[in-house]
Amino acid sequence: MSHPARLMAGFLAPERLLVFRIGQLGDTVVALPALWVLRRTFPKAHITLLCDRHPDGRFVLAADLLRGSGVVDDFVSYVVGGSRFGRWLRPARMLALLTRLRCASHDTLAYLAPSTRHAPDVARDRKFFRAAGIRRFLGMTGFTPLPVKQPGQPLGSTAAEADLLLARLAADGLAVPPPGTGSLDLGIGPAEEAEVAAWLGALPGDGNRRWLGVGPGSKMPAKRWPEERFQQVTRELVKSHDVWPVVFGGPEDRAVGDRLLAAAGRGHNAAGRLSLRGSVAALRRCALYVGNDTGTMHLAAAAGTPCVALFSAREWPGMWFPYGVPQTVLRKQIECEGCALIECLEQGNECLERIGHAAVTVACRDMVKTIA
Repeated sequence: MSHPARLMAGFLAPERLLVFRIGQLGDTVVALPALWVLRRTFPKAHITLLCDRHPDGRFVLAADLLRGSGVVDDFVSYVVGGSRFGRWLRPARMLALLTRLRCASHDTLAYLAPSTRHAPDVARDRKFFRAAGIRRFLGMTGFTPLPVKQPGQPLGSTAAEADLLLARLAADGLAVPPPGTGSLDLGIGPAEEAEVAAWLGALPGDGNRRWLGVGPGSKMPAKRWPEERFQQVTRELVKSHDVWPVVFGGPEDRAVGDRLLAAAGRGHNAAGRLSLRGSVAALRRCALYVGNDTGTMHLAAAAGTPCVALFSAREWPGMWFPYGVPQTVLRKQIECEGCALIECLEQGNECLERIGHAAVTVACRDMVKTIA
């Protein structure tokens, strides 16, 4: 790696580095390669992650995943959304955050805002962090232009979000790994393995069968492949490969997991039963993971588990595919792709409906052959 003191003219290694990364679980996971570049480039820096926090509790905190990983020293979060008064409370919240950041005396900002951030928003953020007393910035340039949907043409693909973030650090002189090879290491160890063992202790044995991880849920309706098709795929893989299904997700996925396992006739339901880090430890035991485009899928990638992933066409192909693991992605091109919808009411998730259960079953069987 480049010597940190020679990254750019006049740029010295930071002592107190603030990293700005917002979003949900998947956003945190795909930022890991960039976070590890910062950690290894500036090993003596105190690194604080600034992220958003949702008061309704539906979304996980980055700290719940990264605490104990060794990649970040401290966490600061700020509230977004919430009550109907959230918009009116925002100025006061931002002022409180600004004051807190000024008191922390960060000397450098690593700007890992999503690659979809618009130029006016980046400029606004720069002003905010300058007001917080920060004078040196990494990652605020080098944004890759994203494809624009043209009528009658497929939506263009992009590099993985993890690699887009790395490219912005590279633009500021940091040495980064080749595309697709960044580290998703979460420092999973004995504590997480003990959590999984305790969970399994109260469950019937799996008969030493290979685990099939299944992620049938999503907080976003536009990303949910039909539940009954997950049941069909799981039943067929139980019959043909004698696998042991294990359902992953949050507490909201518990019921769909119960129905899937009832249809399969066997398995464990880990949805809402394990911590995030415990889930990664359990996912490492899976021979294969099949699921929707969710944070759980990204946890499977962080666990190093091969993935069969089912994607809607709401975003650019490539940006959110599982990172750094053997994978088969099933995604259908459709005229309305790139819609970015949370819920597809008009088309009824047509892009996902076009993915049949037989194609997914074949993809899973082929992946099992590849990794056997």
